[in-house]
Amino acid sequence: MADFKTHLTVASIASSIAATMLFAASVASPQEVLLYFVLGVVGGLLPDIDSDASLTVRLLFTFIATVISFLVVFKQRADNTVIELFIIWAVSFIFIKIFIFSLFTKLTVHRGIIHSIPAAVAFGCMAAIGLNRVFHFNDFVSWMAGGFVFCGSILHLILDELFSLDFLNLKKKKSSGTAFKFGSLGNIKATIAIYMLIAVLFVAMPSHTRFISVIFAPQTYEHLAFFPSGKWFSRLCGELEKTDIIKQKRF
Repeated sequence: MADFKTHLTVASIASSIAATMLFAASVASPQEVLLYFVLGVVGGLLPDIDSDASLTVRLLFTFIATVISFLVVFKQRADNTVIELFIIWAVSFIFIKIFIFSLFTKLTVHRGIIHSIPAAVAFGCMAAIGLNRVFHFNDFVSWMAGGFVFCGSILHLILDELFSLDFLNLKKKKSSGTAFKFGSLGNIKATIAIYMLIAVLFVAMPSHTRFISVIFAPQTYEHLAFFPSGKWFSRLCGELEKTDIIKQKRF
């Protein structure tokens, strides 16, 4: 299977490209682009969260705990003092890093149900619900963020399947088929539980109306251009030329 560095690199590249496209299409603000990028990277690492307490998993949980803790702080009142905000951040971080991490490692087995397609769906739903219900992001941003988590997780599973193939000898490795799966035959209870969880999460999901209407509307992508029709970086060059002219006039 692919290692941590590969998953991190591919998830970062894919998330940055997707988030940049949304920005170019005027669908996402700069702040939202950053949020989508971070969650896409997190999603690209999430399927390996059921590994043993290795350095990779500890780093992943530290990263997730840091991001969530900052989201908690950002939603606090502006009149909080620095020490109050720090205490809120620290409590959130310690709770996720120690309590949630310990509980998760006890309940999960590596390459089990967490490393599957329904788990990716559940991750995306939980991200959307959390951003909408807890951090009060609007429905569209919540759905888009959940989509980035889901796509990042799916990309992780696809990479692991690709790495399980021996293209030189045209053979499959023992790990083939253990990543991109819809359930775990060895643990039927966990498989049933994850699908039941998805059903519950779908009920709690924010409204998808605006998300569907924007994403699947042709006019959303009308002015989205992948390559310049004329001079490259014309706007940037124009701004630089204006700046040079202004400086010359001053002197």
